[in-house]
Amino acid sequence: MFATVLHNVKSPENTGMIVRTHVAFGGERLVIVGPDPWRFKKRSQAFSRRLERVTHIVHIPDDDSFFRWCEKESFTPVAIEISESPVYLPRFNFPKRPAVIVGHEGTGLPEEFMRRCASVVTIPQFGGVACLNAAVSCCIALYELNRLRPVERSIVGHKFFVSEDEKPEDFKQLLPSARSGLPAR
Repeated sequence: MFATVLHNVKSPENTGMIVRTHVAFGGERLVIVGPDPWRFKKRSQAFSRRLERVTHIVHIPDDDSFFRWCEKESFTPVAIEISESPVYLPRFNFPKRPAVIVGHEGTGLPEEFMRRCASVVTIPQFGGVACLNAAVSCCIALYELNRLRPVERSIVGHKFFVSEDEKPEDFKQLLPSARSGLPAR
């Protein structure tokens, strides 16, 4: 299993996309590091599809507490950040229980924080863009982490089949059609 960590991420849209990807790949814990707990409102929920209601979210107020939490919970902190001495993502072997960390959209992860991580992994880029969006970086890293897992779900139409016993209690209430009175797709 893995944890997805948002370190001082501020964008509701980025947070929502990361939550949805975390749930889609079967993440164990979603960790929010920063002084204030995240408030899921309409802008983040438009992207998360309200899946924050079905994931285990942990709020950790500061870096020291985060690294203590990783040790206590047996997660290995892996920063996803552009680094001058990179370990590129395609060549990186994830540890058994990684805590995959992305940072603030404008400033990234602090140097001191990255020094405390077991690994700092860089996603290679080939076009004329200096860096990727935080949510995009996180989603790419989570895909790479899970890429070699066997796909055991069938596909129905344009979606993966999820059996009723796998869905969280009251899952249908999270769907837009349940809130709007329209039939579910």
